[in-house]
Amino acid sequence: MQPAQEHSPWPKRIMIAGAVAGIIGVFAFTLVAGDIVDYMDPREVSEHSVEYDSGTNTVLTLEPGCWIVNVEGDDADYDVSFQYVENGAATGAVSDDCRSDFQATGAGVDFSEVSKLNIEETSDVLVSIECESAEGCDKPLLFTDSEEAVLAMLGDAGLWLVFATCCSGAIMLPLGWILVSINKSKDSKVMLTQQQIVEAMNPYEQQMDPNQEILTTDQLYKLVRGEVPEVEQQQANVPSPFSDADTRVKTPTKAKTGGSINRASSYTHENPPTDESWKNWDES
Repeated sequence: MQPAQEHSPWPKRIMIAGAVAGIIGVFAFTLVAGDIVDYMDPREVSEHSVEYDSGTNTVLTLEPGCWIVNVEGDDADYDVSFQYVENGAATGAVSDDCRSDFQATGAGVDFSEVSKLNIEETSDVLVSIECESAEGCDKPLLFTDSEEAVLAMLGDAGLWLVFATCCSGAIMLPLGWILVSINKSKDSKVMLTQQQIVEAMNPYEQQMDPNQEILTTDQLYKLVRGEVPEVEQQQANVPSPFSDADTRVKTPTKAKTGGSINRASSYTHENPPTDESWKNWDES
């Protein structure tokens, strides 16, 4: 019988590497979490800002893209309009029909979205701010090119390395665990098969009386010839709890037999047979 096949150490190595990568990835993610927030904070990534000044309008030159206008806090007091400027004069309003994946986020700060500006080509834009309460318009308007902000975040190699480490750990750890579990199940099947083979090759050992220490001559003879000797069942010899009944198994006594050509007679002159069966045999 061959021993169980040795398995490759790589499943355990993959599982350990996945656990290490996951721990490193989680730790690194906590370090770069602040950088991710900064990429979505208009105060950090905005390219233009306009403050409220009574009676003053501001002209900005905006590149093509979808510009998000945010203000820190509530924008209920702000009334802002955006118009194109051509040849020094305000013309049509700027369209706000554009979609963006940029979501203004800040640590401990809430931002309100004032408007979106769909700029198709480089243009001058007139920003007019009217405020219902001067004290309610103390925060500047922040203009962020959403596409540039998202691309800057996606182009950060450090963030990609952290994400790759976390994903590698999330994949290798369960994969290694599955491979190790498969190897263990194979080992248990091999052990079960070996046990069945041993039991099949040694039926006599299963039938032997555990209290029997030495085999008889007949049992050894049959064992050498390949025969399974019959094992006598141990008979219970427990006396009956009742005084007037005996439940113990009694072994029947063999009757005495007369002589024959194969066996010597046990009868003598001093011990003649009690019946006359010998006469019937003699007369026949």
